Amino acid sequence: MTGARSHIRAGLVAALCLLLGTGCLGPRSALAAQAAPLETGLGVFILESPSRKEGEAAMLQVAIENATPRLTQWGRLTQPVTVRLQPDHGALERATGRSGYEWLRAWARYDLLDVQAPDTWHPLKASQRDLDELLLHELTHTVMFQLAASSSDWTQKKIPAWFREGMASYTAEQAYRWPTLEQLARTLEDNPDWEPLLQPEELFEQQMQVAYGAAHHAFVFLMNRYGQDTVKRLIHAMRQGPDFQTAFASTVGLPSEAFLRDFTRYVRLRGFKGGRLLQSPAAL
Repeated sequence: MTGARSHIRAGLVAALCLLLGTGCLGPRSALAAQAAPLETGLGVFILESPSRKEGEAAMLQVAIENATPRLTQWGRLTQPVTVRLQPDHGALERATGRSGYEWLRAWARYDLLDVQAPDTWHPLKASQRDLDELLLHELTHTVMFQLAASSSDWTQKKIPAWFREGMASYTAEQAYRWPTLEQLARTLEDNPDWEPLLQPEELFEQQMQVAYGAAHHAFVFLMNRYGQDTVKRLIHAMRQGPDFQTAFASTVGLPSEAFLRDFTRYVRLRGFKGGRLLQSPAAL
């Protein structure tokens, strides 16, 4: 294992400057040789990094390897994924077309992942553990996209933010980062007009903790009530053609909006204090 890792890292050191594009279909310039493909139990990765970021590129490879065991609980990649190490936050924003998100450290698509170099994270440089957690979260998105769709129709599935981010946060075990269910209940009481699950985009920018926390807890609620096999069937059902809303209704047995209302009621009424989940409408 040590010899193989050294060989792969040597390939990473040889990787030259990475283009800073504008999204997954953006043009590339000054793109030189890529590192040798990294083959894992999850799938194949192609790593690209600036020549001056050899150490950070090596950290990135380790993070991919460390993420593999947990990600395979959902399935395996169907296509290779290019992972581009961006030299700083500005480069990440330009590559992803996302601005105004100072907390953003990576952006995942169907077969492309841009990651901000860990030595430029603010206010502290990222440790290997920090990068491991980030890659586990972001690659959950990529695995889900590839299992749910083809490269030509993945954006048409209209997978909502609460499911995307909730699944990624659940897989990366990030509950410690977000408000507890009790804190979420108090937030909803204080802000009755907030819709962190049905209308989350503004909150993701302005109240990131609330939006991610609500998504995480909603996904856990889904897993606890219906089980992982149902969630996996939902993802695979989209691969057959339906979008998220249609696949959710046929797989789970009720519209996703009804599920989210159940979850919101569970939070507002503090059902979590009784140690039970609210029954689904079909069981009432």
